[in-house]
Amino acid sequence: MGKSLRIVPAFMALSVLTVNLSAQTRLDSLEFELEPVVVTASHSPKALKDAPVVTRLITLRDIKLTDATNIQDMLTQEIPGLEFGFAMGQETSLNMSGFGGNAVLFLLDGERMAGETMDNVDYNRMNLDNVGRIEIVKGASSALYGSNAVGGVINIISRENLEPWTANVNSRYNSFGHEWRNGASFSFNTKKWNSQTSFQHTKIDPVNLPKAHSAEEIAAELLKKAQGLPYDESVLEDDANLSRLYGQKTYNIKERLIWRTTDNLTLTGRAGYFYRTSERDTYDYHFNSYSAGLKGKYAWNQNRSLELSYAYDQYDKANYMPDGTRTHDHDYSNRQHVAHALFSQSFGKNNLIVGADFMHDYLTTYQFIDNAGHSQNNIDGYAQFDWNITPQLNIVGSMRYDYYSASAQKALTERLAVVYKFPWMTLRANYASGFRAPTLKEMYMHFDMGNMGYMIIGNPDLKPEKSHNINLAIERQHRIQRGGFFDGSYSFTLMGYCNIFDKRITTIDGGLYQDMESALYWNEEGVTVWGIDLSLGYVMKNGLSLKYNYSWMRETGNVIYSQFSQPRSHSMTWRLGYSHRFSRHYALDAALSGRNLGKPQSGHTNVDQGYSIWKLMLQHHIWRGVHLNTAIDNLFNYKPRPYYYSSPLTTGTSFSIGLSIDINDLIIRN
Repeated sequence: MGKSLRIVPAFMALSVLTVNLSAQTRLDSLEFELEPVVVTASHSPKALKDAPVVTRLITLRDIKLTDATNIQDMLTQEIPGLEFGFAMGQETSLNMSGFGGNAVLFLLDGERMAGETMDNVDYNRMNLDNVGRIEIVKGASSALYGSNAVGGVINIISRENLEPWTANVNSRYNSFGHEWRNGASFSFNTKKWNSQTSFQHTKIDPVNLPKAHSAEEIAAELLKKAQGLPYDESVLEDDANLSRLYGQKTYNIKERLIWRTTDNLTLTGRAGYFYRTSERDTYDYHFNSYSAGLKGKYAWNQNRSLELSYAYDQYDKANYMPDGTRTHDHDYSNRQHVAHALFSQSFGKNNLIVGADFMHDYLTTYQFIDNAGHSQNNIDGYAQFDWNITPQLNIVGSMRYDYYSASAQKALTERLAVVYKFPWMTLRANYASGFRAPTLKEMYMHFDMGNMGYMIIGNPDLKPEKSHNINLAIERQHRIQRGGFFDGSYSFTLMGYCNIFDKRITTIDGGLYQDMESALYWNEEGVTVWGIDLSLGYVMKNGLSLKYNYSWMRETGNVIYSQFSQPRSHSMTWRLGYSHRFSRHYALDAALSGRNLGKPQSGHTNVDQGYSIWKLMLQHHIWRGVHLNTAIDNLFNYKPRPYYYSSPLTTGTSFSIGLSIDINDLIIRN
């Protein structure tokens, strides 16, 4: 059948059998990962079926089948209960199971990202071209990852190329916004060296959104109002609606170099540059980021290893007028230096991990008094013991201590996870605590928002946000074999959870400040989030596959929502796939996918409604290394009415076409 199994080295933290997806490979339902390994849930490589907490894995194949242009498209097509909307200035805002973007920690290969815009990281920095898999852990994870891991962790992990060399060029056009995405990547692999280089450029034109109501409808309601007759106020409330999406351009380049100096020592260096412009009506936003890092891992043997690393990340923002002048002499720059140490020791089947981090965080912005800069240091230490009592019973305990210098805040977080495997199912029980330290912006901000005479004032006395997460899960995975051959497989996961969230940092009415209205950062009372996540999957021998995910959640207490995004009680995603090789030179991957989001629990009920969006994707594998993608998004032509911050970004049905060429496959016949 032309398949070849590849074993990823253990020092790369994958240890996974994957299927070779070359042009000569039959692309059907038999291509699945055997015993996939994840690292996010336990800070060390662990088979997905053995992970101490439920971990959602988005594989490289999933990424290809979604035909996503960015991380937002990718996650919303795969994860129910997760939604991206807009914040002020049309910067992206996240809501995941009731938690906002500042309570969900995003990692790139396990590293944090500097900078934020409206309490969210810049999701445009996450280039999907070199991503191998994405791991999602819902619920508190601060015992391993510290601040911001209040509501969950999303770890975006680069792929490892094991061929002697690879080269790819790709281009994609989307009719919505006339979006062009062009990319290229190159890698080489020898006994001692492994390099991965990627480049991506995107360009999106502005999009004028249709008005919710015609001029005639507005005039009719105005006439009714003038005549003292009953009228529809929502028709006249167009000020809350979006009328135009800004265009933007991005450039993203990354390099990672691995040097296996000896059988015991591996060094990894990385560097990246990101640039984005967002074209506004009166001025443009410019965003830059610079990242670099060096990591060394020394393994005495399979049972003992030490990892030391240093990471630097800088994120800058500046506004420019059409004539090229800056709107402020000093805009925004956030720089983070992180030093990390991790020691791992196995005792038979049990494993101990001890780690520590030091982070220096520096922020300077015109939103501080006199354009000042502020900094703080975070020092932490943590330990985790993985106790395999029997082949069926596994207990994992973690504890972490954090100290933040600027706010003088301390936090002790814990996690205890129990996994028990029956012959026909797996049970998981997990308790974890989380926290988020107040940021430098929240402590020291002193900003006249938009020069409108409305002040936003920081509060150095803020307390950390805290969360307590409890979840229980039942999982069943079964591989069907007939006559010793694969005949299909199915999976089932049901998880119930409770998140208790307290001391959420938000703004309250600060009264008057120098004759101006003001808002003050403050800790508010808590909220409890209950929920159920259901995941079903089925793969058949004939190439058909089905994946379905459902999420239900309910909040009690002080509901977490803002003018930008509101949690929804019901949401689901699905994908019906078909894969088949018709001839030596042609294979097809087809996917009919969709998502459904129910009505928000609260907020602007006249504009925020539930909706469903379907997508059809056809991926044609032609000859050797040539892949043609065609997709129709929003098949049933859904249009929000009117457009608001949490509306899906669509004006109706759109199409896309993309071409990807693996040059190495064109040259080298498998």
